[in-house]
Amino acid sequence: MKRFVLWFFISSSAFYVSAQFGQKEFKKVFDKELDQKTKYTHRENHSGKYQYTRPQQVPDWLVHPPVAAQNEIYAIGVSDPGMDTTQAYEMALFRAKVLANLLHLSTTQLLCDFFLNELEHTSSIVYEHFSRISAQIPKDGGTFSIVETYYNAYDETMVLIKYVPTKKLKKNQADKILLELYKNETESSVHGEYESVYEMQVVPSQKSDSIKAFYQFTEVGTRSDVVSKIGDTIQQIPIYSLIYTGIPSTDSIPTVILSHGLWKELLNSIMAQIISKAREKPENVSYLSDDYQKDSYQKLTRGISVNRQRFVVTSVSKKENKLAVELQELALP
Repeated sequence: MKRFVLWFFISSSAFYVSAQFGQKEFKKVFDKELDQKTKYTHRENHSGKYQYTRPQQVPDWLVHPPVAAQNEIYAIGVSDPGMDTTQAYEMALFRAKVLANLLHLSTTQLLCDFFLNELEHTSSIVYEHFSRISAQIPKDGGTFSIVETYYNAYDETMVLIKYVPTKKLKKNQADKILLELYKNETESSVHGEYESVYEMQVVPSQKSDSIKAFYQFTEVGTRSDVVSKIGDTIQQIPIYSLIYTGIPSTDSIPTVILSHGLWKELLNSIMAQIISKAREKPENVSYLSDDYQKDSYQKLTRGISVNRQRFVVTSVSKKENKLAVELQELALP
């Protein structure tokens, strides 16, 4: 009995020392990650800044955009919430120009891997996608006119422009727009996992120049994180509870609650629509060689496709706190 008590005392002491060591090591990680100087200039997950603000009405032109003539494009840009008026206006205007050039003509490249993963006597189906939507934007911003502007109580600015695309752009006259989506989905009899990374950036033609725009949101299950370039700084956008009205609904709830503002949901839906329409077209499918496959991977295939596309936005609706942008594909110019 004494030996048991002594062994228990020694084991308990060892466990206590181990726990203390683990606590100290993780505290170092905690202090490093939460130090505001390390990664973001401002780090705040949940913000109650607009907690008691009334639901904000969106302008009718945002959900029912006008239809332009053959050689013109209507496009909408929205700033991040919580910005000062001048910066918000500049961001919304630039995003509208980005969207106008994407709608006018873009190239969508898709790569999708599909495989059955057999590991530790469990089977799961895994899909891994990478998509890139690319376009050009004139360095001088192009020819446009401002049709409407709107500013709400969430400090978001919305801009509607009428844009005339430049017919031909030389390499030194244009910057590159890149919209990229990485998605990993796992389906198994036990549980499912989902991860995606959406990214938008405008890359200058001169490598010495800084990136003109950057916006990235990461989703893991129901959790999400958004970072955005504001001025010369990339900042984390806090998680808000922003309530909007005036958006046509496909469910019985008249309002929509968005965690990071309108732009995240608009961009998400536009990218999803462009990629979905590209996937409707034929793709090259092949079985990957044996030297690529690991022992746990079976029946691995890869699909690749490249498509040039042109669109117009016809409407914006919502369902369960998600926005859906409807795009109509047009004949190429």
